[in-house]
Amino acid sequence: MSDDLLIAIDAGGTTVKVVAFNLRGIAVATETAAVETIHHADGRAEREVESFWNGIVLALRRLMTACAGHKILGVGCTGFGNGIFLVDDAGNGTRAGIVSVDHRAQPLVDELMATNQAAGISAITGHRIWGGQTLMQLAQLARTEPAVMARTRWALACKDLIRLRLTGAAFTDSTDASGGGMMDLQSGGYALSVFEQLGLSAHVHRLPPIVYSDAIAGHVSRRAAEETGLPEGTPVAGSMMDVAACTLGAGSFNAAFLTMIAGTWSINCLETGPTGNEGTGVPILNMLYRSGGSRLIAEGSPSSAANLGWFLDHVMRGQLSVSAANELVAACPVTTRRCQFLPYIFGPEPRRGGFVDMSAADNLGTMLLAIYEGVVFQARRHADEAVALAGRPFPPTIRLAGGGAKSPVWAQIFANICQRPVEAVRAPEVGALGAAICAAVACGAYGDLAEASSQMTGAARRYTPDPALADFYDDRFKKFRLLDEGIAAQLKTTAP
Repeated sequence: MSDDLLIAIDAGGTTVKVVAFNLRGIAVATETAAVETIHHADGRAEREVESFWNGIVLALRRLMTACAGHKILGVGCTGFGNGIFLVDDAGNGTRAGIVSVDHRAQPLVDELMATNQAAGISAITGHRIWGGQTLMQLAQLARTEPAVMARTRWALACKDLIRLRLTGAAFTDSTDASGGGMMDLQSGGYALSVFEQLGLSAHVHRLPPIVYSDAIAGHVSRRAAEETGLPEGTPVAGSMMDVAACTLGAGSFNAAFLTMIAGTWSINCLETGPTGNEGTGVPILNMLYRSGGSRLIAEGSPSSAANLGWFLDHVMRGQLSVSAANELVAACPVTTRRCQFLPYIFGPEPRRGGFVDMSAADNLGTMLLAIYEGVVFQARRHADEAVALAGRPFPPTIRLAGGGAKSPVWAQIFANICQRPVEAVRAPEVGALGAAICAAVACGAYGDLAEASSQMTGAARRYTPDPALADFYDDRFKKFRLLDEGIAAQLKTTAP
């Protein structure tokens, strides 16, 4: 039993990670595959299906070599939510996949907002509509690429494409289906009235059946076994969208924690009751979670730790490592005057990233500190929004996952700005762990997700906020918001 392993595939915005976990949630082997996301000049962001799958195959083959002699109990897949992959029966792309930072559907969103149709859609799906949302992408493609749609069998989320290639079976789960704006949250099925309103009734048959996240949704096929090295017949779980998988892998059950994910996206979420959205307004994510027994309310934007990666790659040209950046930030006095950073290198419209309020006193250290702070300020804003939308108090503790959780310096800044204890998750790949937890239940190793999460998750480090910095950061946060909102409004009014 101690040698039994679960295989998790986590397809993020920049890399794919394949991880072998034991039943205590400890990663015993990890492999990565770089995947190319093509960023077009007009803002479209796409991923070629075959090169994507080939990267996963190579990583899995290396992982299975490292796991020789172990019994593989099950496989779980997770991946970025929203966006869309259009494929044929075999999982071959009928066009390039669209990732969630692609907002080509924004004109459709603007049209629906202007004609007051958006509110009716949101009342059914529980989500506000936005340009990268699966529902909007599907509607836009149906309008603009009818020939592609005609030769498409399945419209899939990222993780569901991977599972189809592993098993030959097309399914999705409720986190991806609801999180993509595709479900009627009250009925628990696809939002057929919304599809009719958007002219999508002819495409409903392209939507995969919805299964529970902790259920078996196929078995590794002979072909996939030959390609990847995974044992033929291994059960593959329904699993979850990455946001939900990270929350599960963080151990954030029953609103005991607010989960902050600091990766490409800033995602800030908490679990609430079966009805969800008990506050006012409509969130960006309002997912049916844990077999529909609760909701996961989330707010976020592509405004997180990837901003630092961009700065180190494109400004510093690889001459400064993350660890060196951490050292410069740690050495920078917290309460000195410095610039502000708006963390919108990757959007969303109309926002643009940049340093503002700079002076001659600024230097590389203060600029890096401003990047770290800007990311946390946006996370705090989204967390406040998620709490209000859920209609419940801000949880007493934050569970931090993603790239930001790996930096003790950054985690402490999260604690100081949010004035809450921050627990950095134990698992270095928390989304993959969430997928492994789903697989652990699907294969029968644990009875349910609560039991599996309690046995497989935990915190590595805890960071206590410095109360002496509360007023300083409250003032700095207010200035950040004023600068951000003023610049965004100006960009919006001057846009062509």
